[in-house]
Amino acid sequence: MNTPTPLMPDSAATAATAAATDNAAAIATAARGIRVDALDYEPGVTRHGSRHQPNIYDAKVENPFSQAIVELGELARSWNLERIEHLVVHEGRRAVWGGAAWDSPLLRATDTIPASIMELWRKESHRSERIAEDTFHIPSEFCSMIKTMIGRWHTKRDDPIKRILAFSSGCEPMSMVIEHARNIGYEVYTLEGVTAFKVGEGLENRAKFLAAELRKASVWLQGKPVDEDRLSAEIRLKNAALKKVARILDLRLKRPFDIGSIEVMWLLGGSSGYFGNPGKYFEILDRLLAELEEAAKTPETRPSLPLILAGGPPGGLSFFQLLEKADAVLVGFVLLGTSLYREDMPPLESLAHYLFESQLRGELGEATGASALLRRRGIEALIEKTGARGLISSAITACPYASLVQQLERNHFRKQGFPIVALEHTVHNDPTTEEQTMKIKAFLEQLSESF
Repeated sequence: MNTPTPLMPDSAATAATAAATDNAAAIATAARGIRVDALDYEPGVTRHGSRHQPNIYDAKVENPFSQAIVELGELARSWNLERIEHLVVHEGRRAVWGGAAWDSPLLRATDTIPASIMELWRKESHRSERIAEDTFHIPSEFCSMIKTMIGRWHTKRDDPIKRILAFSSGCEPMSMVIEHARNIGYEVYTLEGVTAFKVGEGLENRAKFLAAELRKASVWLQGKPVDEDRLSAEIRLKNAALKKVARILDLRLKRPFDIGSIEVMWLLGGSSGYFGNPGKYFEILDRLLAELEEAAKTPETRPSLPLILAGGPPGGLSFFQLLEKADAVLVGFVLLGTSLYREDMPPLESLAHYLFESQLRGELGEATGASALLRRRGIEALIEKTGARGLISSAITACPYASLVQQLERNHFRKQGFPIVALEHTVHNDPTTEEQTMKIKAFLEQLSESF
């Protein structure tokens, strides 16, 4: 990808306005149980009508069910890009962009910290998008994720994390962004994309091929092949975390209001890297499990509206607030599951099989080759398990893959007579738009009336 000549700002005022917009200290209105208390914002101040809000990991829960929830939030807030960069600069740790999902055991086994790609739009996403539009001439109507990635990596090209671990199943624009990153000085390693869509046809050969790719990646990560005994231990550790989270989600079906939907996002989000502190993360899981096991002996009598979320939360904190006001509870998350890794085979092949099984469930998204058609099977399994009464399908605006998945799901579930609402959103941490708010409220009201 050719690097365009950077455009100079029209005036100093333009730059000042852009910086002021990105750093505006505004807080979204807190709704039942959720308030904002982030370092980037003035604590305790609510600014009504603002289009700015912090990331969901910068929220605190008022009147929490347990002190463990408070500590979980503190742990989640403590783990961010700034913390990872500090470890790289001041403690000599290795870190790469990527590797924070299905492949996280490999990263931990090679003493490499994965920086989630989502950190690229956790902060400065609007500024990054403007850079993509003004400097690289990407149309304003194009995918916000692609624009934010190219803009943010461009501005961070001299920062501590200069390596990217990529998977070649992403879309063509994403491949171009990664190639641009390579051109401006990032070191990139790309895993060859392998899919499992031909079920049963040469699956073992494909697993061995991907295992070999992962072994080569481990050499790139640490200069030598991964210690497979240590990798096996990391897989067992992650399975242990996933089992505990799955049990918490099962208990939550009986006590849906004890742990809110946003706290579940923290639990699921931490199940790969443990927010950099596995000891503390597991301690919190154990305390929550013990408390929920006891609480579940007295099931909740207040009615709740169980829902499945397929995709990211459109509108961040404000989305969760809308659900809470309607006593709606997210009981299933398609992109963040609790499926286990196999422990009856060599660890690198276990990672490969986990990826293949995730692809066939439609989990993890396009970047890892997830099936657009088969994701609905995973949704149906979640509906059957949780008793969900509705589906919220969200897609990033202008993403062809997400739009296709959403259309397939809309057609399928409407034919089945199962309620579904389709929402589009950007990667920006903006509250729900008026249109989104109206669609969500109407959907929830419709479900409540029929419940």
